[in-house]
Amino acid sequence: MSKAESERNIQVQMSTHIELAELKDNVVNYKEALDHYKEFSALYKKQTAQKTQMLEDSVSGLQTEVQASYDSIHQKNTEIKQKESAIDSLTTEQLQSELAIKDLELENNKLALEIEASQNRRNILLFVLAVAFLIVLFIGRGYFMKRRGVRILRQKNYEIIMEKQKSDRLLMNILPEKIAEELKEFNKTTPHKHDMATVMFTDFKGFTKYSEKHSPEELVKLVDHYFKGFDKIVEKYHIEKIKTIGDAYMCVAGIPEQQENHAANMIRAAFEFRDFVNETAREKQKQNLPFLEMRVGIHSGPLVAGVVGHHKFSYDVWGDTVNIAARMEHAGEPGKINVSETVYQQVQKDFSFDYRGELEAKNKGKMKMYFVQEVS
Repeated sequence: MSKAESERNIQVQMSTHIELAELKDNVVNYKEALDHYKEFSALYKKQTAQKTQMLEDSVSGLQTEVQASYDSIHQKNTEIKQKESAIDSLTTEQLQSELAIKDLELENNKLALEIEASQNRRNILLFVLAVAFLIVLFIGRGYFMKRRGVRILRQKNYEIIMEKQKSDRLLMNILPEKIAEELKEFNKTTPHKHDMATVMFTDFKGFTKYSEKHSPEELVKLVDHYFKGFDKIVEKYHIEKIKTIGDAYMCVAGIPEQQENHAANMIRAAFEFRDFVNETAREKQKQNLPFLEMRVGIHSGPLVAGVVGHHKFSYDVWGDTVNIAARMEHAGEPGKINVSETVYQQVQKDFSFDYRGELEAKNKGKMKMYFVQEVS
């Protein structure tokens, strides 16, 4: 007990007093038991007072702590509210910022889409322009190629036309126009029989001796001079030149187209032949150069005319009329125009004649011949 009292251990003291009280009560020592109960009660009260004080102190401390906690909690709540407010504010600003960012992103995306669309439109426009340019380029190239082709084609057509004209001229020089057209159209010609036409032969007296004394160049030059002059004359009278054989010149009037005055036209052409030869002779005499004299023979009658040859065409005539005309030339005299009885009968009213009588014609016997004097 003393130890518990020294240590002020009320609990132990109380426990001891209650035990002593019960012990005293058991031995019927009530007085001591009651004392111990009193001591217990006093200790109990003291303990209760202490506990109450302690409880009050604890409650007070708890209240203080609670108040402090409340204050702390209030402070914390205030801080939390401030923080929440700040957070709310921050969150609002953040949200606004995020919304602004989202809006900005949307704007950026929209702008990017617009830019992309613009670029796409630009690319499409560039593509369209490129395609259009290529189309224009191809069209232009095609146009210029077409123009170049047309120009070349025109040039070729012109060349073909010129060559054709040249070919036609050459063909016309070889063949009568009617025969040439027939040949071009059908690639062939049909021989034609003419009931009456006039044939003329000419040749130069002493041509063989002349050729022996002059060079081939001089000979060809002289013959070319005469025959060119004859060509102009027969063209004037619509007479067909048939051919030349050496110094001989052969032509026919009345073919391929009929002529009413074919014999008279041939005589007029013959006079111009003679005048051309005589004029050339006078010029040669003035230069003390040798000259040639011409014989002319003319006969009228039926003959056949046609084209012979395949690559080198030749328009020719056949028949006894041709042979007799050659005999008229052979039987003639230089500077004279010798004609047959048939020619005389056709043109006796248009010209003056000198009857020569019946003269021998090679392989033909005697034939009447006339020199034409002049145009009446």
